[in-house]
Amino acid sequence: MGPTVRVRAVPAPDHPNPTLHAFGMHLRQLREAQGLTLEDLAEMSGMSFRGIVYIEHGRRNPSLTTILALARGLQIAPSSLLRVFDVPS
Repeated sequence: MGPTVRVRAVPAPDHPNPTLHAFGMHLRQLREAQGLTLEDLAEMSGMSFRGIVYIEHGRRNPSLTTILALARGLQIAPSSLLRVFDVPS
């Protein structure tokens, strides 16, 4: 018998990265709390509709520039978008 080969599991395309998924769900909650549609946020942030959909579904890793644009569109502090990752003390 030959050498053992270790295979690392790669998430399937339909299973988003948990960190990106958490960010996306938080973004969606913030958007919906303001009564904004995806189209509204796209227009207010200067982003594409599809780009926001990908972020909300955990399919895209937003850059700092994107986080700043989303915060501007939501009229909130950028740190509010990252609050989902704060660890309770």
